[in-house]
Amino acid sequence: MKRRIYKIFILLACIILSTAVWAQDDEIPDNLTQKQWEAIRDILAIEAIKMLARTDTLNLEIDSLNQISNMIDTFDCEKELYTIVDATKEQVSDFRRKFDETEKKISKKIGTPDDARKMYFEEISNSKIKCLPEFSERYSAMMKKLEPWESEKLITSQIIFEGAYIVLEGDYLWKISELKYSTPYLWPAIWDANRNSIINPNLIFPGQTLKIPSVSEEQRKDAIERSKNFRRHGKSHPN
Repeated sequence: MKRRIYKIFILLACIILSTAVWAQDDEIPDNLTQKQWEAIRDILAIEAIKMLARTDTLNLEIDSLNQISNMIDTFDCEKELYTIVDATKEQVSDFRRKFDETEKKISKKIGTPDDARKMYFEEISNSKIKCLPEFSERYSAMMKKLEPWESEKLITSQIIFEGAYIVLEGDYLWKISELKYSTPYLWPAIWDANRNSIINPNLIFPGQTLKIPSVSEEQRKDAIERSKNFRRHGKSHPN
């Protein structure tokens, strides 16, 4: 406050002196009355006060900009973002590893969609970290690729041409036999038709294409008998 009063005093002193100098100028009429001189002085004083107010406003704006500049210099953007998603730097690093691995699986269709969901798409989807700028757009793109891949696998899981079947995860010969022949007991017929690719009837794998043979009445009886003998000898049905 004292500093401001001092500034006003100095400005008024300058105005008074400048007015006196102005009065000595040959071009200024020397017949001005005392009131006219005082009016001129007052006008100049008001302008000086306005200039002082503008100066103070500019100084406040400069101080504000300096504060913002200091905040920007000391602001840890990464730390603030991690706080928003409630994660530490280490957690984000682990998330990034899983994200990169899953993104690669889905982009290159490695394994099955179910594999990708288990490692680690579902975990990624449930994490707030996916909202970070580093991951948000990539997550959306990854989800758009996963959905048609799952649809594609669903289609190929069906019989794609007569006499053939694409093995799904969770399939086994007993189940395929029931699907194809309306009875699970004809699985030996499927095994016989695919001996070159099925060594152990208990081991078939997703993605395998199996021949589904037509079965005569004699072959049907033989397959059923073999299935029953399989159980009599203490072996479970292929699953």
